[in-house]
Amino acid sequence: MSNATTYSDLKMKKNMKKACLVAVASACLSTVTVRAEPTVESSKAAFYVGQEAMVCGRVYEVKPFGKGVYINMGARYPNQHISFLVWDTDRPKFEARFGGLSVFQGAEACARGLIENYKSTLQIKVANPQFLRLIK
Repeated sequence: MSNATTYSDLKMKKNMKKACLVAVASACLSTVTVRAEPTVESSKAAFYVGQEAMVCGRVYEVKPFGKGVYINMGARYPNQHISFLVWDTDRPKFEARFGGLSVFQGAEACARGLIENYKSTLQIKVANPQFLRLIK
């Protein structure tokens, strides 16, 4: 092999390495993109059914029922914008953190989770107290 061929081969290999590194870096950056969940007013929750979101608003009613507690946002039942649902099996965790769910009555609050449509009403099931916030 001559020096010209060797130099040409080395230059081509170096360019190929650069191209591979650029391709790998581009692929990595495109997969790292993170979508932040939206923060939504309770009155606009209907536009986000089926999505994870942080929903915030005024608590108008904390209403126990047979298997849990509804925290109704925006209005009292049956006119609420959305309900945050805490099952009785999860209540001890919430009571340990907040001292009871009645502290939410009349307060501003947020919950993070999947917005679901259940029997023509919107709800977020909140199983972890870290996903429920009392805004002071």
